[in-house]
Amino acid sequence: MTESDTSPTMKSSAQFEKSEHSTVHAELVRNEGFVTLCGEIDHSVTPQLDDALTQLLAEKVDRLVVDFARLSFFDSACIGALVRAHASVTERGGTVKLVNVDQYAYRVLQIAGLLPFFDIERIEREV
Repeated sequence: MTESDTSPTMKSSAQFEKSEHSTVHAELVRNEGFVTLCGEIDHSVTPQLDDALTQLLAEKVDRLVVDFARLSFFDSACIGALVRAHASVTERGGTVKLVNVDQYAYRVLQIAGLLPFFDIERIEREV
């Protein structure tokens, strides 16, 4: 693929997989980093999340968007990776937004005292 074959807004994209059920997809569009979390993001997948975030942060993104829509589980290791990314992005004046956060993920972030650190876009899942 040549430079002319890519969309003008897409600079790079990477996918990090643990299994077919747990993945971290990262994409850089202009100066924004997008991360999609799929499946269970626990201590065994967090190194892939850290790698994806590190690559995006190396590109000096000023906005990071993390999509929780396909996330079924996350633990303290995932939370730690998000907090580290938040520290790096906000240090340079940027923001981190968590999107498609369901009521359960929201409650975990609330209990952890992290609501003030992230711009959070909630969704309501039907039961």
